[in-house]
Amino acid sequence: MTESIKRPIGVTIISILAIIGGILLVFGGLSLLAFGVFFTAVPIETLVTEDQGLPAQESQNTAELQALSQFFGSIGIVIGSIVLAVGIGYLVVSYGLLKAKRWAWIVTVILTIIAIITQVTSIISTSTLSQSLTNDISALMSGITAHIIGIAINGIILYYLYRPNVKAFFGRSKPPTTI
Repeated sequence: MTESIKRPIGVTIISILAIIGGILLVFGGLSLLAFGVFFTAVPIETLVTEDQGLPAQESQNTAELQALSQFFGSIGIVIGSIVLAVGIGYLVVSYGLLKAKRWAWIVTVILTIIAIITQVTSIISTSTLSQSLTNDISALMSGITAHIIGIAINGIILYYLYRPNVKAFFGRSKPPTTI
């Protein structure tokens, strides 16, 4: 970036949204990690006591519950780690956007395209699954509407990132000249 190109306001807005999303993802990832560690580390006997009136076959049930608890705890650890990594990635990308790093533009474009593909896939799977499981049309329509809004926002971000002044800010093209 040259000193003469001022940061576009839209880049600042996208960066702020990335910071907010990153912070939420970091907290979500840490929460999933904590729950995952809790469920894998804490013996089920400490959670299920004799005071709750368990039947005589409790040793088999306790072993099954312990295995199930450890399984879901492990899933929480894996998903929490992924969510935490994505959250940290969002924070790094937001820094790159604010500092006009070329890699931040590329990463943001790629992540925005992935988000659009994910939203479209989610619309298809949600509508197919909802129609086969339930007849609640209002829940289906609100879900589809939320996905369409997400697609529109990501489409606007993608369009904005390809504007000449934004590309020039990131050193992806020459600054537009005014006559």
